[in-house]
Amino acid sequence: MRTLILSIIVVSVMACNTRTQIKENPEKNDAESEQLSNQNIDSTAYFLEESLELNQEKTKSIKVERLITTEDDKNKLQELVIAKKFFKEEDFYILDYQYPYLNEEVDSNYMMFNDFLTENYLNIKATENEILEDKVIFCDSLGIGRCMDKRVIDYKVYAIKSNLISVLLYKENYYSGMKHSTYMFECLNFDLDHHKFIYYNDFFIENSEKELLTVINSTISNGIKSGELFYECWELSVEDFKMYKNNFVVNDDTIEFYFDDCIICPSYTGTYSIEIPITEIMHLIKKYNNKPLIGVNL
Repeated sequence: MRTLILSIIVVSVMACNTRTQIKENPEKNDAESEQLSNQNIDSTAYFLEESLELNQEKTKSIKVERLITTEDDKNKLQELVIAKKFFKEEDFYILDYQYPYLNEEVDSNYMMFNDFLTENYLNIKATENEILEDKVIFCDSLGIGRCMDKRVIDYKVYAIKSNLISVLLYKENYYSGMKHSTYMFECLNFDLDHHKFIYYNDFFIENSEKELLTVINSTISNGIKSGELFYECWELSVEDFKMYKNNFVVNDDTIEFYFDDCIICPSYTGTYSIEIPITEIMHLIKKYNNKPLIGVNL
């Protein structure tokens, strides 16, 4: 009899414990489920962010490769355009420049182009001071012991017949702490016969800006709709067009306007330039409107 009573008590205690566990488990399971759910959300967000970064790196590489591999006229202009190099490495920065130099043995007046380029784009001392000033502000504020910046300049050159050259200078800047390097552009059009630089107002007819901006934005808009090249890009503003309207190069068939990063596209996607067939805007070019471009016969 005693054995039976003890057996009943044991079973009762076990049943109580089971009920207690069943009663307590829902709360524990809810907490665990919420924690697991948060972990899943965090993991998903992490993988989405990582996937986005990988995709941005890929599109950035494609964008830069298109720029670098674009063919120009360097080979056929070797006698006229000499490639010059400058390299300097210090503790906090690297300067790696390749730039065009017009052969003054062909024409001594090409010195005007060379001096202009040196003064405006190859001011090494000013660049060094700018980098070091940025180091004081940026590196100290982030507590970074060693910051390394890099400035790279390279170029493309295009020839129109024998009297006009177009030079594209592209400048790549690696800033410490930034995810992507940035690109900036300068375009120089030079009249070889009259030794003068050609600007927008020399090349295009008066009051052509509004229509040309419309053509550029139409090209961008069509690119955005295609979904291939211009995703996350936007149309060019009137103010930015005024600032960049001299930033164009000319070849036999097209005129190409170049824009710095984040002017029409973010740094990681899109394009740096808008290429327009000359046949599409002939009515905006002086040469084709019986208003010859002084000193230039395209």
